[in-house]
Amino acid sequence: MKTKTLFCCYAIIFSLSAQFSKAQNRTIELWKSRLQTETREIPKTDILLNLSKEYELENNLNESLTYANQALSLGEKANYKKGMAFAYLQLSLVNGKLGNKSTARKQRNKANDLLEEINQHIGNDIVQLQKQQLLAEEELKKDQEELALQKEEAEKKRLELEQKNAEVEQSKGEIALSLQTINELSGDISEKESMLLKKQRQLDKQADKIKILRQEKAIQDLALEKQKVVQKLMLVIVAAILLLVLFLLILYFNKKRSNQKLEEKNEIIEVEKQRSDELLLNILPSELVDELKEKGTATTQYYELATVMFTDFKGFTQISEQLSPQELIEEIDYCFRGFDLILEKYPSIEKIKTIGDAYLCAGGIPIPNAQHPVEVVRAALDILGFMKKREIQRKELGKPFFEIRIGIHSGPLVAGVVGVKKFAYDIWGDTVNTASRMESKSEVGKINISGNTYQLVQHHFSCHHRGKIQAKHKGEIDMYFIEKSLT
Repeated sequence: MKTKTLFCCYAIIFSLSAQFSKAQNRTIELWKSRLQTETREIPKTDILLNLSKEYELENNLNESLTYANQALSLGEKANYKKGMAFAYLQLSLVNGKLGNKSTARKQRNKANDLLEEINQHIGNDIVQLQKQQLLAEEELKKDQEELALQKEEAEKKRLELEQKNAEVEQSKGEIALSLQTINELSGDISEKESMLLKKQRQLDKQADKIKILRQEKAIQDLALEKQKVVQKLMLVIVAAILLLVLFLLILYFNKKRSNQKLEEKNEIIEVEKQRSDELLLNILPSELVDELKEKGTATTQYYELATVMFTDFKGFTQISEQLSPQELIEEIDYCFRGFDLILEKYPSIEKIKTIGDAYLCAGGIPIPNAQHPVEVVRAALDILGFMKKREIQRKELGKPFFEIRIGIHSGPLVAGVVGVKKFAYDIWGDTVNTASRMESKSEVGKINISGNTYQLVQHHFSCHHRGKIQAKHKGEIDMYFIEKSLT
């Protein structure tokens, strides 16, 4: 359990230190520059590990693997076990991301073994304390041996005194006068013997006290060392937590900044997309725009029934000669903008194009609608009303004005998109040509419709039958003027 905890701590510290280095240095080039200038093997191993971690963070796993292998080789050469452990750990992380789980597990086990070996240093410190305790005990033993020698010497002196005493006893008769001196000497020896015993007891007490003090000191030193180890471990854990918080803050703000930039770009893209869609919708019907986006092409459609309207300004050439080019363009633009706004009220009508002073639109396309003949005629009446108001405005300003003719015909046609670069939605068929003839045979301020269109709108509008009128390349065609709306 202790080994796993240390392994996790080292893994966290190593990962966070790599992130912290990235936050300080920002670029991989700085590490590469230091790698080129560094000559010592151990610092060079650490730089290679930092480069591996930077590439891992950039998700460049192959480069990360290359630098981690270089760090391992250099760490083995320098017998730098801590660097080797971190290199195996980095290799296991990268291989895990690459899906090489078996290789990652082996490398993680090697890292674990090396970290356990590094962990033995703490045990070695305790052994050192035990050695110091043994040395203290040996010193105490030496003191005891010295005390024993002193006792032995005292005993020898006592025996010598006893021997001398025996010799004195033998010569007692001869040296009777010296008996008192011998007795005094014997008393002195006894006194010295007593003093020696006292000193021996004092020495024993002192030795016991020294032993107790040394044991207490050894215990205090061991407790102090343990406390230092715990403090260092706590500092490492606090530093790891601070680095983790710093890393998470940096990651959060970077992600927030990236998200803001991404949102800004997405908003720009969305605005540009809307502009692009609006431009396409100004050129093509919305249904065809969706089809072009999905398929890249639009299918040509045949319609059994559609209603085509042509408008034209009478005497356009003569009026254009009375206006400057700028005034002419502005007046045509004003009129055609008005027509566009009128058509927006009728969803079944699609503007096709303008040709010079002619305006072409059709009802019932691209989505068929049963009401399109009626809506086209109503739009024509609105256009007449718009042009009448414009005529009054121009007369009040004393300026020339356009007079409009409108022709409408209903029938089958084909509609689709032509072109590759500049798309154009257009209609083809005899119905289009007949509608053009209806316009050319109309009169100023009138809406001329064909017999086909009359059959479709006769219950909605009051019409004046003009009879059969000859149309170019069409023969005689029934034609009607729209007079007013009945509904």
